[in-house]
Amino acid sequence: MSLENIDFFELVKRVDTDKMGDFIKYDREKCNGCGLCAMVCSFGLWAVKQNKAKLAARYQELCLECGACAEICEPGAIDFSYPAGGTGVVIEYG
Repeated sequence: MSLENIDFFELVKRVDTDKMGDFIKYDREKCNGCGLCAMVCSFGLWAVKQNKAKLAARYQELCLECGACAEICEPGAIDFSYPAGGTGVVIEYG
């Protein structure tokens, strides 16, 4: 099976999304509007409007849980923690 012929969404499975809780917390007051979170998010879950970042309302079902947004956020406006054990995204390949 070649990766170039695979739809990514066929590989991603969500587990117990109703038990995940909020795994990304965002403090709007700390945000400086730099937009780095939007640049690193491969699913485009962050947008910058009026010099403040905004997280998509459906982030829990779309996020790959990589934590890149929190890692790149210099002012510390984004706090990422993995969803509760046994929940969240599972990528199946092979």
